[in-house]
Amino acid sequence: MTRFRPFIVVLVYLASWAALTVGQAVRGDVMKTVHVAPVGNDANAGTESQPLATIGKARDAVRRINQEMTGDIVVILHGGTYQISETIVLDHRDSGTGGYNVVYRSAPGEHAVISGGRGIAGWQPDADGRWKAKTDLDNFRQLYINGKRAERARGGVLPGAELYGKDGYKTTLAEMADWKNPTDIELVYYVMWGQAKAWTHTRCKVERIKRDGNHAVVTMLQPHFTIARTKQGVQVKSPAYIENAFELLDEPGEWYLDRSTHTVYCIPKSGEEMKTARVIAPAVEKLLELRGTLDKPVENVHFEGITFSEASWLRPSRIGLVDVQANFLVDLQKAFTNIKPWVTTIHNENIKSPSNIVCRSARRIRFERCTFTRLGSGGLDLEFGAQDNTVSACHFYDISGTAIQIGDVLKDDHHPDDHRKIVKNNSVVNNYIHDCCLEYQGGVGIFVGYTDGTNVAHNEICRLSYSGISVGWGWGEEDAGGGAYAHPSSTRLPPRRRTTASSTITSIT
Repeated sequence: MTRFRPFIVVLVYLASWAALTVGQAVRGDVMKTVHVAPVGNDANAGTESQPLATIGKARDAVRRINQEMTGDIVVILHGGTYQISETIVLDHRDSGTGGYNVVYRSAPGEHAVISGGRGIAGWQPDADGRWKAKTDLDNFRQLYINGKRAERARGGVLPGAELYGKDGYKTTLAEMADWKNPTDIELVYYVMWGQAKAWTHTRCKVERIKRDGNHAVVTMLQPHFTIARTKQGVQVKSPAYIENAFELLDEPGEWYLDRSTHTVYCIPKSGEEMKTARVIAPAVEKLLELRGTLDKPVENVHFEGITFSEASWLRPSRIGLVDVQANFLVDLQKAFTNIKPWVTTIHNENIKSPSNIVCRSARRIRFERCTFTRLGSGGLDLEFGAQDNTVSACHFYDISGTAIQIGDVLKDDHHPDDHRKIVKNNSVVNNYIHDCCLEYQGGVGIFVGYTDGTNVAHNEICRLSYSGISVGWGWGEEDAGGGAYAHPSSTRLPPRRRTTASSTITSIT
């Protein structure tokens, strides 16, 4: 069936895409080289002829020699896929010291992939053109067939939908009461603004469905449904489409996970041979986390020419996603205030949708010529004390949410009590960002919260559903004398807002 999807293309001028293929910058002296290969062995010495097998083991090898560095330590990742079952975590012990860097780099002419995916095999034909296979994964929201994202089973609008009390809808689709696994079903909303532009893209979970004569009554999960209907800004009304029901699996390219039987179903597209197809589902929520602290940040680590792929995010499967704006979510733990007729959290301190690669209290980290793809949340976060980091000549595509997030919208961001908490002096330059925000279409190409000295320049951003670059949050409410509601007195440092964006933006409807 034809499905509506608002579409805005935002282009940011890129001086030359050839920047992605220019030679590497001049390197300093190399103190030590550690080799890793998917066919290696962690009992090996880590030489080119005897490589290690895992990045975790290479990290441990670096820790033994990086206290008094006299040159860079280079970890060479030879070509192939490094399948991980848990997050790769780097902390202060993994930093470069003495002014030198620890560099994780794909071998020259080779392609190293860090993947949180799990293969699904043993596909067998089922009824009505479907195929099925067993999986030991409890849940996932994305499925990739031969490297391409498949679409979760979905239908159109909820027929004859009428609001039924405050908890859900009555619909003329009476047979919906007989659908299996109702608590896995999501009603999805495009909340519109202006000339059919999507402002937010919200998902609310079904709690139960019962038959009522020639109708079905769909009760939604609370309090998320009420918040979606009453929050500040724009509110949901009738759903635009229904997603994740077995009964909606009816078109080539769609799939469905029956969690009760651990069975995956799909209808392959023309030319897809399921018995030989490479089918991957994400099994890890974070691929890489640079996890420093204010006292002990992680510093001087570079990543070059590495692909990060196949990672998940399951919060929307548990409680849905009430999109405030730019894939920020209402924080149910915060106090609410009324701005009649709406409600909002105090000071709009909402929750940032997470990314699958995170830099926290991280300094002088560099991602260069890396690829971020087939990700189930955002791509890359620079947050809480991330300073002097660079994202250069990277490629972001096929991502469920926002490609790059810099800073946040919390108290530690708009009124930090310690200068080390400020997200500052980060550069995002010469990157190619496209076909992101595929699942959470309220996301953006690059989000910048309360930060200082952020430089966003010479990026090409296109084929997104909402905005290319979003800079600023709070609409002046955190400034002295600003806001629609009272701000308590504070001795914290003032908000930080210095951002340089030298890009030229063109919007095409």
